[in-house]
Formats: sequence, structure tokens, C-alpha cells
Amino acid sequence: MVTERKHLLYFLTTDSHPSPFDINMAYDAGFHAVIPYGDVTEELAVLLVQDIIFSRGPKGAKFSALFIGGNDMEAAERVRHTAVKSMFPPFQVSTMIDPKGSYTTAVALVAKAEKALGGLHGKLVAIPGGTGPVGTVAATLCVKLGAEVFIGSRQLSGVERLAQQLSAQTGGSVKGAAMATDEEKISHLRGADVILTTGKAGVQMISEAVLKALPPGKLVADVNAVPPTGIYGLSPHDDLKEIAPGIKGIGALAVGVLKYDVEIEMLETIRTSEKCVVLDQNQALEIAQRRLSVR
Repeated sequence: MVTERKHLLYFLTTDSHPSPFDINMAYDAGFHAVIPYGDVTEELAVLLVQDIIFSRGPKGAKFSALFIGGNDMEAAERVRHTAVKSMFPPFQVSTMIDPKGSYTTAVALVAKAEKALGGLHGKLVAIPGGTGPVGTVAATLCVKLGAEVFIGSRQLSGVERLAQQLSAQTGGSVKGAAMATDEEKISHLRGADVILTTGKAGVQMISEAVLKALPPGKLVADVNAVPPTGIYGLSPHDDLKEIAPGIKGIGALAVGVLKYDVEIEMLETIRTSEKCVVLDQNQALEIAQRRLSVR
């Protein structure tokens, strides 16, 4: 009697409590079971991965997969590196990383902006409140697509250090700017082609005064669906709606639809791939770009 192999996803997160959001997504992507592990360290990842890859044998490896997440992006990346390094042919399983959804959210945000403008090459992209995971990943993706980037924060010294790190990492131009007041925001945002707000939920990054002071011809986009949204006058459902004279906006739910599609495809890929694959923000961007070109 042949027993049907079940598709199992092992969800390794650096957080104490695995995210129900990602667990739900994994079931929607067709996994038979999702097994979450919290507080995963590099050391624990090695032990877990060894049990995962050896228990089902070489032929059964393709029926297991890893999802690596958590609020701490750097810690999640260390776990990803350790997990992948712990595997070897023929004991390998497909893996994806999306720390607290930051990779797929940033990818969707950037891809929507790229599509709207017909490309980001040569554009100046501003990311107010961009020191968190979504803003940081969005900055690196924009540089990859040929844009110059500056990140805004209330604290200049911290954002300048981050900008230096990202410039060295990407080989592109990333700068930091103080944006504690409306006056500082207006001064810096006037010259930007694209404004991407990635601040905390419920925090308005672009006020009515700032929006009205900006010249026409700009694109703005936001990832915050919790009232108030990150940009004054921008509804979460807006998709290239003119929210001020000559300024079009993309709301958080318009971004979120693409984010959902990208994450589902990544999960389906690691579930069904006949060979071992490792998916991160780079593969996510390719998926988003392909999906937008079809629409």
C-alpha cells in the first residue's frame, strides 16, 4: 500500500509567537499542515533542519519546505543562512524568507510604483519613515531598479548610518534626511519623483499641509491601512487616484492585493517545486513584475 505524501511547511520564526497571518497564507497555498516553531535561533535552526531533511529520506524531501520569518529582519536572515547551509544534496528542502511580511510588502510597493511610472531608473525616491524593515527593503529594491533614494527619519544620525550601510550594500546612492517636522518634509520631498510611506500603522507621515505644498507630477504610495493612513487624503483602496492637483496615489490595500498574490505564489512554488529553491525579496520582485505586466 502506497501512503500519500503530505506537503508539510515548517515555519521557523525568531518571534516568540508565530504569525497567524503567515500560517493562514500557507494553508491557502495548499500545504496539508503547517508546523510553527517560535524563538528560533541559529543553533536551534541547525537541529530542526537536520530532523526535517533526514526524517523523510531523499525522495521525501521535496514534500517538506521551510518558511523563515520574524520581526527582526537581520535575525531572520541569519537563521535563513544557517538553515540553507545545513542542507546538502540529496537532503535539501525548498525555503522562503519573508520576515513579518516585510519582503513581499516592500516588493509590492516598489513594483506598483515602477509600473505606474514605466520604470524607476533615474528617478528620485523618497521614503519617509523608512528605517524599518519595509522601508529598508524598499530602498534596496529601488536602487536595484536604478533609482536614487533618500530615507527620512526624525533622527538624522541614525538614518545617515543606515543610508551609508545601504549604499555600501547596494553600490548605489542612498542618503538620509531629517524629517521631524512638516517644514523639513516639504523641503526634502519637493524634488522627489516618488514618495513611499512605510511608517508605523496609524501614523500619518504626509499631512495635508505637506501634500498641498508639493508640486504636481509626483506619485505617492502607502502601506498603512490603519486610520489615519500614512498620506493625507489617500484611501487604502485608491489605485493611481489623483489625491491633490497633479499627484496620484496608491493606497495600502491596492499594494496589499499584489503582496498577497506574490506571497501565495512563493508558497506554492516551495510546495510544488521538483528541485530545491530558495526564495527571497529578489525572486518576489520578479513575481510581482511579471504579474503586473499581465494586468
